[in-house]
Amino acid sequence: MVAKKRNTLRGKVAARLGSKPLDIPTITPTVDDELSEDPKAFLHQYKESKKEKQMNKQSAFISKIKQSSKNEFSGISKSSIRRRKRKLRDNLKPRMEDLLTSLKQELDLKEFTTESPNKEDIMTDESTISLLASNRPSSVTRIVDSKKPLEPGSIKIKKNEPNIRNKKGARALSIKESKRFIQVLKTDEFKKNSFAALRDIIKLQKH
Repeated sequence: MVAKKRNTLRGKVAARLGSKPLDIPTITPTVDDELSEDPKAFLHQYKESKKEKQMNKQSAFISKIKQSSKNEFSGISKSSIRRRKRKLRDNLKPRMEDLLTSLKQELDLKEFTTESPNKEDIMTDESTISLLASNRPSSVTRIVDSKKPLEPGSIKIKKNEPNIRNKKGARALSIKESKRFIQVLKTDEFKKNSFAALRDIIKLQKH
């Protein structure tokens, strides 16, 4: 005799679950799962770096200079601005007339000093002044022949003299004056009385 198949409730539930697909619930990320911002981020004060400070100062200084230059040369053409700047540069250059005036002031100060000089110093100063007066030429400039050797302090007149307004000419003139000044320093007159010798040599210069 064959036994009957018994269908229990447990078997029915298992058969029903096996026939249907399992519904797995999908998990959606909530706001709490996301990374939250640092709560102490707004508590720290912003600090400017050294490089940023330097760049800000530089830009502020440049803008200030540009603004002042615009206000100074407003309504003036570019050519006149260039002429004014060139004139200011020329005024800054040293001149031989300024040296002559300073030497005269130095001699005046020496005359009005409170200290009484010695008799020997007075005799030597008078002798050097008399020697310079005897050797002093009658004219202001001495015209020297190109074939003869140049004496210290003399000037050779040329038609094509370098222009002091040009960069190349100013450099050539400065080299020439420095060589002439070295020659003057080697003379006996300069060793005896330096200020008087310099004054005489400046007077001999062609203006």
